Amino acid sequence: MLMVTSGECVKVDGRPIPEYRTDSLPLGLWGFLRLAARAVFRGGGRLTLRRAVVVVFGYPLFFFSMLLHRAAFALDDLLFPAYRKVEVREPVFVVGLHRSGTTLIHRLLANDSEQFTAFCLWEVLFAPAIVERKLWMAVGAADRWLGGWAKRACLAAENRLARELHKIHHTSLFQPEEDELVLVHLFATGFMLLGFPFPDELWAHTRFDTDLPTALQDRVMAFYKACVQRHLYVHGTHKRLVSKNPQFSGKIDVLNRTFPDCKIVCNVRRPYEAVPSFLSLLSFFWGQFGNDSRGWLLRDMLLEMAHYQYRHPIECLAGWPENRHAFLRYDDLTRDPKAAVLDLYERLGIALTPAFDAYLEVETHRARAHRSRHAYSLEQYGLTEEGIREDFGDIFERFGFSTDFEGTATTAASTD
Repeated sequence: MLMVTSGECVKVDGRPIPEYRTDSLPLGLWGFLRLAARAVFRGGGRLTLRRAVVVVFGYPLFFFSMLLHRAAFALDDLLFPAYRKVEVREPVFVVGLHRSGTTLIHRLLANDSEQFTAFCLWEVLFAPAIVERKLWMAVGAADRWLGGWAKRACLAAENRLARELHKIHHTSLFQPEEDELVLVHLFATGFMLLGFPFPDELWAHTRFDTDLPTALQDRVMAFYKACVQRHLYVHGTHKRLVSKNPQFSGKIDVLNRTFPDCKIVCNVRRPYEAVPSFLSLLSFFWGQFGNDSRGWLLRDMLLEMAHYQYRHPIECLAGWPENRHAFLRYDDLTRDPKAAVLDLYERLGIALTPAFDAYLEVETHRARAHRSRHAYSLEQYGLTEEGIREDFGDIFERFGFSTDFEGTATTAASTD
């Protein structure tokens, strides 16, 4: 198993993984240009047709979007300066390893619309600025007046283009999604590894609390907080943000520093199911960007990420007050979503409204009937039940997970 630590050079299958930088990470436009030049002139692994498309067409498009968003941010400061005074009150951050029920609890809480608001995917990708948000909302209003044909076309297109992804993780431009993606516009997230497969440059983003200097942490989180303030300015300053970001599992300390009254919900799932499902999801995304997935290098990188996302929240949250954090077991959530949410609200001191109570009743019946089409297994990633049990033994013990592998639903479609 790969255990990457700063200052070490680890070998997997005889190939060295270079030391990764923690002092001067590539950020912003210049960071993008530096890594784009590295990809073009020094390569980023085996060249495939898909990878060539990413470099030749994806990079210029991304660079143009970064310029466009920066101009929009500048217009926000000119036209809507009041957003900077918006108070971000008691935001709720859902963290935990991917494939641990984070999407389910996030979308449940996001539907408590009297209290919460969440970033939808279209806002994260195309409208992080207020002026962009208002422009696209005006377009949406015009489309509704014309009968909604444009939105229907978008939904049809995404269902067709994302058909394989939806077997693993159903997403839509119009649904709440991970708002760490706004950090793509700063070129400051581990997600950039997909387009720029250089772990020696970007891996520290996956260990944010541990490996980044405080000055870099504060720069990134100041940008993120400003994006949250913009979001609340548009959707209601009286509301609270509910955010789901598995990558924020590595940002617990800096979240506490940036939002001193925030609350953390950490989802946990038995490693037998969570680890191979996580590997399956991230391997899918890795391949979509044309990256080389031969050998075990990618697998071992993802296993290191899984170790960190399981354990870092446990270590950080140990000293937090009980009314500011909770661990939510996947089985409890999927077995009875309403009961899980009610317990969560009681612990975190969140009021339950009658409308949301009725919504939970309906969603509980729907969730119990849902079955994912996502199929995965330990064997396809060279893993064994003994290896998982040994590597994650403390996780099994900490959350009372059964170590009995019989009946584990990893070789057939399961509820993710």
